[in-house]
Order: sequence, then C-alpha cells, then structure tokens
Amino acid sequence: MAPSKSTNPYRFEREITIVPERGGDALTRVLAESEERFRRLVHRVEVGVFRASSDGHFVEGNPALARMLGYAHEAELYDLTIARDVFVDSAECERLRARLARGPVERVSTRWKRRDGTCLTVRLSLRTIEGEDGDMQLDGIVEDLTERLRQQDALRRTERMACLGATLAGVAHELNNPLAAILGFAQLLLRKEMDEEARLALETIDHEAARAGRIVRDLLTLARKPEAERRARVNLNDVVGYIVGTRRYALETHGIACRSALDPMLPPVAGDRAQLEQVVLNLLNNAEQAIRSSGGDAGQVSIRTRVDGAAVVLEIEDDGPGIPDETRDQIWEPFWTTKALGSGTGLGLTVVRDIVASHGGEIAVTRSSGAAQGAGARFVVRLPALAHRGEPATDPVETASRALDVLVIDANYQSAGFLTAFLSSRGHAALAAQNVEYALRLAEHLTFDAVICDSSLAAGKVVLGALRSAAGCADARFIVAAGDAASTARLPFPLPAATALVMRPYDLEELRILLED
Repeated sequence: MAPSKSTNPYRFEREITIVPERGGDALTRVLAESEERFRRLVHRVEVGVFRASSDGHFVEGNPALARMLGYAHEAELYDLTIARDVFVDSAECERLRARLARGPVERVSTRWKRRDGTCLTVRLSLRTIEGEDGDMQLDGIVEDLTERLRQQDALRRTERMACLGATLAGVAHELNNPLAAILGFAQLLLRKEMDEEARLALETIDHEAARAGRIVRDLLTLARKPEAERRARVNLNDVVGYIVGTRRYALETHGIACRSALDPMLPPVAGDRAQLEQVVLNLLNNAEQAIRSSGGDAGQVSIRTRVDGAAVVLEIEDDGPGIPDETRDQIWEPFWTTKALGSGTGLGLTVVRDIVASHGGEIAVTRSSGAAQGAGARFVVRLPALAHRGEPATDPVETASRALDVLVIDANYQSAGFLTAFLSSRGHAALAAQNVEYALRLAEHLTFDAVICDSSLAAGKVVLGALRSAAGCADARFIVAAGDAASTARLPFPLPAATALVMRPYDLEELRILLED
C-alpha cells in the first residue's frame, strides 16, 4: 500500500514494499525513519526552507532560514508577518501572491530584510499546497544571494579597474612631462619683473598646471595600486593638525568654521604620513565643497579623533546637503561625481578609500549626527592602532613585577629567537612555536598569560578563534605582530577584544607595556 498524502514539509512520498515477516508495524517504522532522515536533511541544508499560512505567517522553517534572517532559533520566525517583517517592499510580496494564483513561482530574485533591518537579496521558489484543514498554504525555498552578488560586483570592479589602470598609467605618464615644463617655466617667469596683467596670467597658468599635476598624481595612485611599503609610526593628531592649519584660513574666508576635538591620548598608527595627509586633505576639501555647493553663507566642519578598541578613529563631519541614500555606494567609484563639469574629477574619494584599505583600515559614510533628514555627511576612518591608549612609561624597570608565561608563534626563527630572548631578559618564561598546529598542542597542556602571534599566521578569524578557544589561552592577552601594512590588511578587522597590534621592527617599550601593564 502507498502512504497517504502529507502536508508536513519534512515528509516526502515514495512507494514502500512491505515485507510480510516484518509484521503490521513495518510501514509505521519505515515511514518514521524516512521522515527523520528527511528532517535531518532539511535542517542541514544551507538554503532556507519554510511553510507559511494563508495569512502570511511562518508555520515551519529550518535553521538556515533563521540564520539568514538574523534569528537565533527557527521558533522566533513564527511571530513574523512575512509581508511586513521580511519583505523590504510589501507590495512585492503581494505581486508574488498574485503570480502564485497562476502556478508555481521559480527562482525569483527579491529583497528581504534581516532582524536588524539590513537588506539582503534572495532567490525564491514558491508553490501553494492544500493544508490538512483544507486551507491553502505556501511552501518556499529561499537562497541568500547577497554575498555572491557582492563578490560578482567586486570581480567586475577589479576587471574594470585593471583595464582602466593600464590606460590611466600611460596617460598620466605622458601628461607629467609637459606639465613639469609648464610649471617650471611659469615659476621661472614669475621671478621676473612684469606688469600686473602678465603676472595675473602667469599665476593662473601656474595654479591650473599645479591642479592638473594633482589630478595626474591621483590617476597614478589609482592605477598603480602599489604594494604597501614599510610604514612608520604616525601620530594621526599631528597629521590632522598640520592639514587643518594649512586649510583653516581658506575655510574661514568662505565662512566655514573648522572645529577640532583630538584625543590627546591617541595611540600611533603604522602608516605613510604623506598618504594619510592626502586622506585628511581630500576629506576636508570634500566637506568644504559640499558646504559651498549648498549655497549657504556659512557652515561648519568638525574633525574628531578617538580610540575604539584596537582602532584609531578619525571622523570628519560637515553640515552640507548630505549624500542621498541611493547614491551612497556610488561615491567610491572612480570618476563618479555630483559636482558640475570641470569642478571635480571624481577621484578623491576613490583614492581615499584605496589608501585607507592599504593601511589595513576601513572607511564609511553616514549622515551627520543630529542633522536633519538627508543633511550633512560624516566620514569615519578606522585604522589599526599600534599601542594601548595612554602614554608609555619613560623609565621601565629591568624586570617585570610579575613573571608571565608567553607563547610566541612565529615561523621566522630569528624573530622568534629575538622575542624569547627579550622576554627572558624581563623575567618571563617564553615558548616558541613555528606554526599554529604546534601552538595549539602546547595550549592543550600548558597555560599561557600572553600570546604573541605573527600576522602571517593569524590572517583569519578561524586561526585567532582557534587559539582563543584553546584551554591554555582562554585568559591570555593576545598580541599580533605585523611587518608592514600589506600583512596588516589581511588581518580580520576589527580584531577581537583584548587583542593588540604591533609593528616590526619592535618598539621594546611598547611591547613591554602591551604585555605587562
């Protein structure tokens, strides 16, 4: 005999042959085993599977669907109204319902929202079924396409930039030679005596040639994508202070007040000072142009620095017209600009983003705090800090007040040897491991107060998570050591809590503070 039709989404139908020797309970047992296998399968798959009632509520759902929507357990889904709580556009939900009246809906892309309000793009397959009580219900399979689409966009952008970069490099190099000659001769002629009209013309030539030179430098920065060089310790407050000092007069001339609130205890960052100056200058110029484009007689730019965990944060905020939500993602694209023709190249924010990324940081833009709807823009730059908040002690003692057990994870024998020697001189006990596997074995049998790990071995959240989960490292202080910004950029930012970043060559006093204070 064949099983009766079921409306349970975790059941499926098949022909079952009953062997007489099994007795009357054979069918029940086979069906139960079949249902359990299918239930486990649905719970393991990485696509969402659900059933919804006719009034638009989830009545069944698997763990993948709950994770996709940002819920801890599938039972939390049952209080949701799909059109209101899941679809970004409730009208899209109604359109899909109308299509279902004509037959199943297969692989339709639409936008859903997570519990926290963030959007995701999903692909839906839907069909209606008749429930046990005769009510029409909805079965669905949903696939999260968000990450796949992001990767595809990133790949397309990389391909475009590779092609564009080759062209830009050639154009920029060809322009540099005539621009150098124009600038040089203009500056030579400006040293001579001449009438006011001729001087004004030469000053215009000099100014515009210099502006063209800056555009060429931006093109080269965009095209080269150079490997990060070894960075120096940079105080971001000094960079901000210098740029603000050079721009304050020009800003105030146009009625724009510049307010600074710099954290005096800001730790240094590992960076290229010239590039970081370019970041601050471009963002400050962007704020000035935004305020002046609004047509007002005055405005204000606020610049702040602060510490947030293991990151140094720079915020530049203006009270201009702001950036519309629909164009917020486009501002980072090369040559995209809202300025009038001839007023900008659209390269400034692209260069800023690339410089920040090459320093292992990230940049984001939001509305200004407290601003009216759509008004003002706030750019937030986060860079990895080199040391804890606070000033280092000037006269460290010869040995530590408390001996520590330290695990050094470094594939380089010379670097590991130096660290163990330094730690021993401070009275600490240090063990070295050349790879993560050996380090994990040590942490199974020994307890450590601190772990110093080379960034090349800690370049993923899985590695740091495994080390932190090891019994011997549960309460350890973690220090990640990087040799340059290229290795820093591969680290999983933001770093986990109680994890510091240091740069090689080591500042011994900085290393001592991180370990012992």
